[in-house]
Amino acid sequence: MKNPLTLAVLCIGIPGIMACSNKKETVRTATVQSQIITVAGTETPIYIGGYGSSMAYSEKDSCFYLLTDRGPNVEGATSESKVFPIPRYIPHIGKFRLQDSVLVLIEKIELKEANATPFSGIPNSKGDGATNETAYNLQGEIIANTDRRGIDPEGLALAPDGSFWISDEYAPYILHFDSKGLLIEEFSPFNGVLPAHYATRRPNRGMEGLTISKDGNTLYGIMQSPLYYPDKSTKDKSQILRIVSIDIATRKVSEYLYRLENPDMAVSEIIALNNSEFLVLERDGDFPQHGKGFKKIFKINLSKATNVAGDSSYFETMTAGELSKTNIRLVEKQLYVDILAAIPHYPHDKPEGIALITAKKGAVLYIVNDDDFAINAPAVPDGTIVPKQTAGGQRDTNRMYFVFK
Repeated sequence: MKNPLTLAVLCIGIPGIMACSNKKETVRTATVQSQIITVAGTETPIYIGGYGSSMAYSEKDSCFYLLTDRGPNVEGATSESKVFPIPRYIPHIGKFRLQDSVLVLIEKIELKEANATPFSGIPNSKGDGATNETAYNLQGEIIANTDRRGIDPEGLALAPDGSFWISDEYAPYILHFDSKGLLIEEFSPFNGVLPAHYATRRPNRGMEGLTISKDGNTLYGIMQSPLYYPDKSTKDKSQILRIVSIDIATRKVSEYLYRLENPDMAVSEIIALNNSEFLVLERDGDFPQHGKGFKKIFKINLSKATNVAGDSSYFETMTAGELSKTNIRLVEKQLYVDILAAIPHYPHDKPEGIALITAKKGAVLYIVNDDDFAINAPAVPDGTIVPKQTAGGQRDTNRMYFVFK
């Protein structure tokens, strides 16, 4: 298929992006400002950083808002163990302004409870949203998360009033924060706003993407992977995951079914174009080698898809043949951008944040990667951390790419 992305230079009045030109131009990039630190127990530097789980752009202040996840962590030495080299890390939103080829951090918005207690990134050991993960520090000690609630932010939506909606994949929760990062309200499978079956997400594969309608009235969330029903013998190779929409005022929920290109893919982001059309980022989890890999953005349409809210069927357990015999219409999708074709030598494993800025003469698509704070576990996890490196042997760090539509 011919790549639908045409590279062209545009004249758009966004500070720091580009100047007008009549020449064709290759994809441009910007460095995301971060702090490099070392912590006790390792000589591997950690990049703070980590701004790539999601992204939103504000036309009001010409700033990018980039979301961190739960903080620096890697696989531990045993199954379901995680190593957190900075246990007191606070998940947050970074407010950035693009200056020349650098995204400059101008404000850090830490995420806090309504009483101003900071959230943690440490998984909750019990109760609603527990993941059955055990957190360790670099000294091999269990981290007891008793004073702060843990969240793992993955999706970010900027509301017209300047408040933030964030999807936390632990439960999953959808959390509403004011402009200063204080919690206002939350939607979850445990308080009756989200359908109960969302609690059957696989750990670390919860609600990965979140967006809001232009009028600020409706939220749309998308799961990273299919829901898991162990008592229904859910097939590991299911390709069906869910998109949920929530009317913020009435709490009315709609659900739609999205088919992954193949069972090994995952979804990282969704952004609203209008009330029926969206961009969805679907990818593998591997570093590209010789341009090979799968990292694509699809344009989807919900208008003709079946609203399956209230249907108790376990769609994730159905084969393609079984699903085809129902009257269910899946979400329509078409290729919008093949990232690896559009961005020559794209080096990252996990593009996770996208934003689309439109103007009279065209649009600019922004893509930012999740660099995992530039750390990884060794090939055989042993409770230590090592540098996260691309297939080319370079340190994997945060970068923003922008391409011209």
